[in-house]
Amino acid sequence: MTQHQTDQDRFVIARFFATMYADEISREMYEALTGKEFLKSLKEAAEKVRNRPMARGLKGFYDFLNRADAETHFILRAEYADIFLNAGPNPIAPYESVWADREPMTHQEPLFETREMLRKTGLHKDPAYPQPEDHIAVQFDLLAELNRRSAAGDKDASQDRYDFGRSRVAWRTEFCAALASADKSGFYKALADLNLAWLYVAHLAMFPAEDVAPQVPHLDMKALAQALDLLPLKTESFLLKPGVVDPEPMRAVPTHCYSCGALCGMTAKVKDGVLLSTTGLQGDPKGAGRLCPKGAANPAHVYSAYRLKEPLVKENGRFVKATWDEALDRVIKGMKSMEWSELGYFRGNDWCNWVHEALFDHLGCPKTTHRPMCDNANRMSNEHNLNDKRPWINYQEADYIIHFGMNELATSYGQRKTAELKAALQRGAKLVVFDPRRCETAAAAREWVQIKPSTDAAVALAMCQVIIKNDLYDHDFVSEWTHGFEEFKKRLMGEEDGVVRDPAWAAKLSGVPKETIERIALEFAKAKHKGAISWTGLAQVPNGMYATAAVQALNGLCGTFDAPGGPSLPFKRKLSPAWGEGQEKPPKGKAPKLNNFGMWAGWAPAFLLQNVESGKLKGMVCYYGDPVLSWGNEEATIKAIEKMRFKVCIDAFMCNTACLCDVVLPDATWLEQSQVKPDWLYDAFVGYYAEVVKPQYNSKPMYEITLELAKRLGLGKHFPWKNIEEAFANQLKGMPLTLEQLKKNGFVITDDAEYYKYRKWGSLNPPKGYGSSGETKTGKYNFLNPVAQEKGVDPLPDYHPAPTDLAPDAVYPFIYVNFRAFQHEHSSTFNNYRLMKAVSKNPLWVNHMDAHDLGITEGQVVTVKSPWGSVEMEVFPTWDIMNGMVGAAGGFGHNRGLEGDPKFPDFKGVNGPAIGKPNTADDMGGTTLLKYIKVRLEKAA
Repeated sequence: MTQHQTDQDRFVIARFFATMYADEISREMYEALTGKEFLKSLKEAAEKVRNRPMARGLKGFYDFLNRADAETHFILRAEYADIFLNAGPNPIAPYESVWADREPMTHQEPLFETREMLRKTGLHKDPAYPQPEDHIAVQFDLLAELNRRSAAGDKDASQDRYDFGRSRVAWRTEFCAALASADKSGFYKALADLNLAWLYVAHLAMFPAEDVAPQVPHLDMKALAQALDLLPLKTESFLLKPGVVDPEPMRAVPTHCYSCGALCGMTAKVKDGVLLSTTGLQGDPKGAGRLCPKGAANPAHVYSAYRLKEPLVKENGRFVKATWDEALDRVIKGMKSMEWSELGYFRGNDWCNWVHEALFDHLGCPKTTHRPMCDNANRMSNEHNLNDKRPWINYQEADYIIHFGMNELATSYGQRKTAELKAALQRGAKLVVFDPRRCETAAAAREWVQIKPSTDAAVALAMCQVIIKNDLYDHDFVSEWTHGFEEFKKRLMGEEDGVVRDPAWAAKLSGVPKETIERIALEFAKAKHKGAISWTGLAQVPNGMYATAAVQALNGLCGTFDAPGGPSLPFKRKLSPAWGEGQEKPPKGKAPKLNNFGMWAGWAPAFLLQNVESGKLKGMVCYYGDPVLSWGNEEATIKAIEKMRFKVCIDAFMCNTACLCDVVLPDATWLEQSQVKPDWLYDAFVGYYAEVVKPQYNSKPMYEITLELAKRLGLGKHFPWKNIEEAFANQLKGMPLTLEQLKKNGFVITDDAEYYKYRKWGSLNPPKGYGSSGETKTGKYNFLNPVAQEKGVDPLPDYHPAPTDLAPDAVYPFIYVNFRAFQHEHSSTFNNYRLMKAVSKNPLWVNHMDAHDLGITEGQVVTVKSPWGSVEMEVFPTWDIMNGMVGAAGGFGHNRGLEGDPKFPDFKGVNGPAIGKPNTADDMGGTTLLKYIKVRLEKAA
């Protein structure tokens, strides 16, 4: 047998495997594979070859194809989506990068090595093929091309073929073994077995003839190639193009991080179009040159092996790949199958929200956001009594700091802020943390005060009472800059109802000793530079609005707003409309308010099942978020989504909600698209978020998806930009900066930080051209909430006990509290291998005394049972949680990706808040009660 013939056989076999792995099996290829002529040849080859593994592989391949029926091609398409497109629970990564270091991350060193081989051979990957160069199909296509050249007498190609082939046998072997174990159809197992056998035979063929049975490997390859030659394989390379593409130079891209809400400045280092690392951006007002672990792990986000790669549509209960046109047409058809008022639109983040909100607002779709899942209860106080959802404390000169239900060191909105908090503690400032759990910030504090959930209002009110009784409040500030003080004072002193809100009263409710409450109140009032703040620990429990108002009243009494060490008033710049001169923004339609609460009306996520069963909602467009893991009772959420007529998910990963949808569209990650965003942290600035790398695979940014939907709805004229930068230029009109400056620096400070800005403004509301999330109608701090007064609800801070059906009792004596793990952000970071290595599960925190009384030990599995559901969790006994409380980190519980992948059994957590009461929320702002669920613990069987 001549070397020419052997190389030609190798070419056919390599091209066959490249074709099988490059994409789903086409209809043309499927008909050829199941055709009588090919099956006959395949059977003959199985009988002819001498190598037993290859004979078994050929026979298995023949057996599968020979029994194919009318449904088999669909099954193969669905299996391809499950295994190669990450639709299923046990996907296989077809990238050498993943197998080289055993980490599910693409775009690692083997990618650069393959690119170098392509350059050496004068080739480059076809840009139209959306997979990276170290994809197994690309490598097989390169081998095919090298064999074709070698058959033509190119000695360099022959050597390159051996070098490239031999060095990559190991990972291809492992890939085939994993593919065989993951496949459920039988096809890819047979293909993997055949591939493994060929790798073995091809390896034998590299040795001199005297070392193996003469000519056997060559004859076996000949038999296989003769059969495969009957298939419609390309004679020329179909994934590679001639010509060398030179590597792009290393560059540093100034941008901002979007892995959490902190939005710190970031420098992205990019080599040949690949993100290598991320570090802080010097001078940035949010990060001050620092990144947290989430920001540092950003490359593992964009290059997670679990990315969605292609549009998916569900047929016969399974996902299959679709083109963008097919998927978008399906979306439009589904949207039009109901009234716009019945189609819910959920956006889980605010990335370029001006464009997609414009579309769905125009249609009149009910909308919900992250807000009523996070802190809408807080907002109902802060946005009406002050001017913003969260007036962050300026720690630079702080002497005394009080946190209620806020873990600043793990959930901060800016690394600059946490650095300044740590610096304040080092210079001797006192930090007091009220929390049922000794969180990271409580551990760093001078004093951790254990407090029962949902009783913060009582403690804060009692502190206010002490300050007024001792005449320690700031008379000038209260007189000039507050509203409703006398009414507030009467309530505290019991002049309304005979109940004095003093420390003794608060102690009975909260579990905090009255002496502690009085002492801290006096310390706070007598400190020079001070501030008090709260967050979701008060929002995601009953009575959140009133508790937030009580905490902020401490600042109101002491005049700490915009003072050194106090809450800084926001004043970020407002962007101009993205629609410029001659461009028409689509007029806003009238969307229904699905749920009504004391202070807010809208679509409350916690009431999804009720909204669906009442007929208010019949479909949903879900962008960047996972309702199943985020909206409270998981069983109710799943039931609601399953009852919907049509649902579509737009995400970079296959989340739990996506599994229930009819169409799944692959969103580009935030590292693959750009935006401009006004922001503030003491200073006001505009930040730039760069497209650090091009969108991977066949993903698209939400901006482009929106424009495509608008065109199909006949609304293209309202989205007229040639590109997104044209919209950015419109948004920056009137700003003291240019888009070019933003791109170059990553940010531009528009206004330096100042103390007591409200004196210059003549109001606590920022002036025209500046924005904040709320507004005080009086221009002053409101002890008495004027909006609440208008709506007929109690306008003053107070303690209202939790409803009886929610409060712990003899049967369910514990309160379950959901908290944040520093290394994770809600449910969005659980396919990031580096972060999952840091925190891979969420055990149940149980106080040591409670664990002793229940007879449970560390690592033991218990059933956490509420009246509305149950979950099983591993126990973590600790002194760092209050007696009578249990809790765990949230965001876990994915059934796809790292948590769902059986190859990573150690990465597995539980969705604890899944057992909350369905159709239940805070009665003022509609916030889901993720941190207040009554439960009991039972030893699991």
